[in-house]
Amino acid sequence: MISKLEKKTRTTFHKIHLDQISNKTSFDKVATLYNFKNLKLSKSYFKNKICADLGCGSAGTGAYNLFQLGAKFVHLVDLDKNIKISIKKNLKKYSKNIKIHIQSIEKTNFPDNYFDFILCQGVIHHAKDPKKCISEIKRILKPRGKCLLMVHGKGGLMTDFVHKILRPQYKKDKTIKKFIDSIIYNKLSIYNKFYLKNFTNDSKKIVNFLTKYIDHDLFLTMQDRVLAPKYELFDYEELLKLLRKNSFTNIYRISKKVKFKNLRQLLAPFYLYHNHNISKALYGDGNITLMMTKK
Repeated sequence: MISKLEKKTRTTFHKIHLDQISNKTSFDKVATLYNFKNLKLSKSYFKNKICADLGCGSAGTGAYNLFQLGAKFVHLVDLDKNIKISIKKNLKKYSKNIKIHIQSIEKTNFPDNYFDFILCQGVIHHAKDPKKCISEIKRILKPRGKCLLMVHGKGGLMTDFVHKILRPQYKKDKTIKKFIDSIIYNKLSIYNKFYLKNFTNDSKKIVNFLTKYIDHDLFLTMQDRVLAPKYELFDYEELLKLLRKNSFTNIYRISKKVKFKNLRQLLAPFYLYHNHNISKALYGDGNITLMMTKK
């Protein structure tokens, strides 16, 4: 049974993912996140592997990435049947090697010990019960099978601003909501008259310069952070304890070098080097991407 929270989350992200598909920069960024070097796996690892992309979204970028790495077959799991059209179109090249399942990852219909590899990125922090998701991953993953799990961590100035100030204020203050909507939906032009009247020439030059580094991909990222119905943040050490309790071992953190063409270029080093003191100050535990093996 799909909960109200899950339905609302799926509706929100379906729109974002469809927009993502239409933009090559956004798609390529997500569809090429992982490689053998950052996963610390041999180039033959995925040969003949049966994989799952849990919480695959409407774009199928995770599955696409797995096929690029050599996966034999990928089962894609998500909540809304509407994703089938976009995924089949996006993964047409791999149509004989995919199967789409409409169900909650808190409780799937797969047999015990079924998958060689599970990808679950940016999903369980939106789930009603993340612990159930982790327990289900453990159940359907083969012994010695691997899982790549990505969640958002707690702490840091940027994280606290978004989750403790921006998101709550967006939900309860109509004036703030209107202003933030104008940003995330690229409609700041409604304030042009005010800008032109009150900005100095130097101010206008700064705005024009910054505009060159504000793109569609940045707007989609902002929509993700603001509009998601739920964003549970994880304490890194507590997450490790939970994973070990669920029989996961050989847990190590993945660092991804992501190329941006927008303002996030300035922040990219802090995503990669998550233990740097500036990274900790801005993002706390940061984007937590873990590779782990089931005992």
